[in-house]
Amino acid sequence: MIPRSMSRTLRGLALAGLCAALFWFNRPEAAPVEASVGYEAGERLPAFTIEQTDGALFSLEECRGRVVVINLWATWCAPCVGELPNFDRLQAAHPDDVAVLAIHSSLITDDPVAYLADFDYGIAFAVDEDGAVIASLGGSTMLPQTAVLDRDGVVRYNKVGSLTYEALEELVSAAAR
Repeated sequence: MIPRSMSRTLRGLALAGLCAALFWFNRPEAAPVEASVGYEAGERLPAFTIEQTDGALFSLEECRGRVVVINLWATWCAPCVGELPNFDRLQAAHPDDVAVLAIHSSLITDDPVAYLADFDYGIAFAVDEDGAVIASLGGSTMLPQTAVLDRDGVVRYNKVGSLTYEALEELVSAAAR
């Protein structure tokens, strides 16, 4: 038989342990934070599906768990075509962890599929015929524009301007954390 004073001590320790466990598992930083929907850093990009130039579908929802890099470009935009090799190199360096999608603007002056036929890029390409995906990224008419989403689809970067390969690697590394 356990002495009464020891029994009280054991009950007190059990109660303290239970309180500590309840606090630990219910602390504010332990609860997942739902990001609002939008295109700004810290917001979750709305889900979309777009047909790629090869006929396959690119679904943002199916990319959960991977970092997603979306590049808005056009054949008539010299900085855009100049940075396409950086995105291709990024995809080749991270085939399982990163999904790269290059979306041609709906303002088409040249056939993007014909243009791409001269290159051997390994990234996914699409044309945003109705402008809906570009609108979901902020609808900028300035190119190039790149958005980087973390593994949960939260925007970590979304800006207009060309990016070097090294800058892309840094953005992907930060989004993968």
